[in-house]
Amino acid sequence: MERLVEMPRIRKREKQPRRVIFLKLLCVFSGIVLGVLLLKSPAVAMLFAEEEQKGNGKVDAPFIDQRDKYPTGCESVTAVMALQYAGVEITVEEFIDQYLPQGEAPHYDEWGNYIGADPWEEFLGSPYSEEGWGCYAPVIAGAIEQVLSDREVSGLEVKELRGKDLSTLCEEYVENDVPVMVWATIDMEEPVESTEYILEDTGEEFTWIYPLHCLLLTGADEDFYYFNDPLAGKDVPYPKDQVETAYRGVGAQAIALCS
Repeated sequence: MERLVEMPRIRKREKQPRRVIFLKLLCVFSGIVLGVLLLKSPAVAMLFAEEEQKGNGKVDAPFIDQRDKYPTGCESVTAVMALQYAGVEITVEEFIDQYLPQGEAPHYDEWGNYIGADPWEEFLGSPYSEEGWGCYAPVIAGAIEQVLSDREVSGLEVKELRGKDLSTLCEEYVENDVPVMVWATIDMEEPVESTEYILEDTGEEFTWIYPLHCLLLTGADEDFYYFNDPLAGKDVPYPKDQVETAYRGVGAQAIALCS
């Protein structure tokens, strides 16, 4: 008697009714339309923008261009960007006219001595003039403290951070959503010792570092530091090695406005 071998049964694929196919296509089409509408929604767009901002690691501080009105006012412009980001309503003009200590830019006196104010204590010249020189971090820190005092702003602290590494500034402040005012050079050029003059109050000799600049540090990645640069734009990238050379060359000066 032959053994019957049972062959595996091949199940014939049943055709789906047209109505089912139509419903599936309708669902796919509806999903596409809904996705497009959501992407166009302002609320969703804002959400994506916020997530992108978080992802790129930059502080979204306001940008102010110094070139039209404040040709040598980078320190004041940078301070106002930081103040506005912290919620203090103030203009660059108010900061310069009411709070920035200003002294004489280097000039020859009647005896032929080349003298000028101390940039650790005053801005040399006027930020509104091409002939202005600049100032160092303590001048701006003191001006910001006076702004906070006059306007009775509580919950904000001015921290002068001289000597801190840039990587530390990023880790301790920028990564915690606090932009940092940084003294460096224009376009991160190699800082050089330039003009020598006599401090009018003390008679000491002083050497100016050129080309001094102040910017707002807003972020960093593996290769670049990012700045709101009053002379160049928002979130401008500069190579890390150039920034570090410029920063150290003018004394590693920085200020943070913390809550």
